[in-house]
Amino acid sequence: MNSTTNTGGRRDDWNVGDLEKKMTTKSDCVAKAEGSYVPREKKKQQEEKAEGKRRAEEAQQSATANGTRTENGATPAPIHQGNASAQEAAAPNNMLLIESLFHETTGMMLELLFQQYPGFREVRMIEAKPGIAFVEFEDDVQSSMATQALQGFKITPQNPMAITFAKK
Repeated sequence: MNSTTNTGGRRDDWNVGDLEKKMTTKSDCVAKAEGSYVPREKKKQQEEKAEGKRRAEEAQQSATANGTRTENGATPAPIHQGNASAQEAAAPNNMLLIESLFHETTGMMLELLFQQYPGFREVRMIEAKPGIAFVEFEDDVQSSMATQALQGFKITPQNPMAITFAKK
């Protein structure tokens, strides 16, 4: 018996040759092995973004290695891409904006870190934007003390926190 009689009289209308013609794309793994790999558009964008982050971290580490320090001996906040003048314009207040957090950072982690400073009230994680949180203190003096103490604190070796005063 052949395969067509085994199917109860139904004829299979495909064969391996037809299937090979229908398969027009190769997996990245196969393409790399054959030497015909071309990065896909989404991967290119992800790689460019990762490269930009790596360069920013290197620049920050270089500045730290060159002895760039604030008056109290802490390393300055990292320079962020975007509107720098808007970040500088935020006057001292009781609300801090925490950026450059490890994406798996939890509110409990930040609470444990910030509650050791007087005047701590609460942590608010931004669910829509992982890596960003707000920390509230009773007044601007207390938030300034926590900022100075924790600026550049590394939750992970690759993620130093960037702390600025939030805009009101």
